[in-house]
Amino acid sequence: MAIWSRFLLTANQKVFHPNGLFKRLLPKNNGNTINIQEGIVRSMSSHHVMEVTPSRWQWHKTKDWMHFYFFVGAIPAFIIIFCANVFIGPATLEPIPEGYTPKQWEYYRSPITRFLSRYCFPNPQQEYEKYLHYLDSVREQSQIRTIENTARYSMRQRGDYPYWSYKRMLRGKHIMELRKMYDEHSIIF
Repeated sequence: MAIWSRFLLTANQKVFHPNGLFKRLLPKNNGNTINIQEGIVRSMSSHHVMEVTPSRWQWHKTKDWMHFYFFVGAIPAFIIIFCANVFIGPATLEPIPEGYTPKQWEYYRSPITRFLSRYCFPNPQQEYEKYLHYLDSVREQSQIRTIENTARYSMRQRGDYPYWSYKRMLRGKHIMELRKMYDEHSIIF
């Protein structure tokens, strides 16, 4: 391998040498080329300078995706809005029949708003009742905490022990059953 690389090196030196084969093959200077001792420099539009700028590929790709997704969403939305307004039209006011309770989506004029209210958004009355239930549970928890704090305070003041630490004995259960049996048979002890 070293022999071949040495051979190529000497061949290149002979070809690109200032007085070598490459210079003899070139045509005479016609204004487009300048012969220099090291090689040839081509003068192409010397008044323009190419500026090195960062790539704008990512920005153009982002714009392409934004346009794509805009039109994927905008064109079907425009078609749906157009068809809903032309073929269905806005709702009109009419008297409510006896015994009929209107649904919450029937109060809107636009067909698209009625559809969204019926299938996408929750019922406002149901949401209000859920909120009232939440407030009631919070109020109950607050009352329980107040009662527990009052019990703890009074136990500390009086030096009492907590009532839930009292453990019933098994004999108490038997005594209650015995008393019940005596009461049923009217036995006096």
